[in-house]
Amino acid sequence: MIFGAENSPKPKKNNKIIDNFSEQVKILPIFNSIPTYAKEKVRLRKKGMMISDFDLLIGSTAIANELIMITENVNEFERISNIQIENWVKR
Repeated sequence: MIFGAENSPKPKKNNKIIDNFSEQVKILPIFNSIPTYAKEKVRLRKKGMMISDFDLLIGSTAIANELIMITENVNEFERISNIQIENWVKR
């Protein structure tokens, strides 16, 4: 989001919107997600089914915190073992 704000015609305004949004959500630490991330990256690499590092970290964080991953990008995230996914767009 911050990249998008910085890349926009009005970075100051858009960064303020992000700051306001960030105050309303809980930010999860990623440290407890690293073991899942590492195991899944190795497994996916061996199978030739890699996904982006950021998506893998997001998915691993959902697993480590026992959360449901809400995404429209089901094809990529479903490659991660033991992840619970919901697509709210296709309901």
